[in-house]
Amino acid sequence: MTRGRLADRDAVAFWLSALCGCVAVLIWTLWVLPVAASVDDAAPSPLGRSAEVMLDSGERGGIWGNGISAALGTMECAVVGPDGVGLPLSGAPSLTWDDTLWWMTPRPGFAQSAQFTAVEAGIHTVTCVDALDTYDGEFLVAGDTFGRGSVGLGRNGGSDFAVGSLLAFGAVVCPLIVVLVPGVILIRRLVARRRRRRRADGPAPRRASPEVWES
Repeated sequence: MTRGRLADRDAVAFWLSALCGCVAVLIWTLWVLPVAASVDDAAPSPLGRSAEVMLDSGERGGIWGNGISAALGTMECAVVGPDGVGLPLSGAPSLTWDDTLWWMTPRPGFAQSAQFTAVEAGIHTVTCVDALDTYDGEFLVAGDTFGRGSVGLGRNGGSDFAVGSLLAFGAVVCPLIVVLVPGVILIRRLVARRRRRRRADGPAPRRASPEVWES
């Protein structure tokens, strides 16, 4: 009975690992690699200048900064759409790309600081400056890692987690589960098999003491 329960647990863990593998492939194929490629293709601009980017309606853009101004949080940006109207900017969620996937950023030192969504298709003008007019730095417009909206998790979905945070978490944790779970199952099975062999062999026969033979 115990052996059957352990086999059922192994099956559940194996299928969980397979599910995490599929999720990891989707996250890396549809999110991590495209964002990294967009950062690599984008041309950095110094603070105080403007950069133009072509976006479709509803497409999200990420503003990435580098330098002392971005590190201190004094970099301020503004986005103007093709209709001449300024677009609102959104800040980072609690867990971001820079917390788990900084090593995938093809331009060292750059981290996303803001997000905006295009209302109309066309050329969008992004301008970033140092609020203190003291520090230098660079910025570029590339793929967005913050995501849109949140997902309710926990009991009755009471805890909301930003989509970007879930993606940044899953991109690292899911591959780890894929690697660790089969290894744990294999080690546990080897240990269980060794224990069964010891039980099947039984205790070693006792040898009579010299006193018994002499008597």
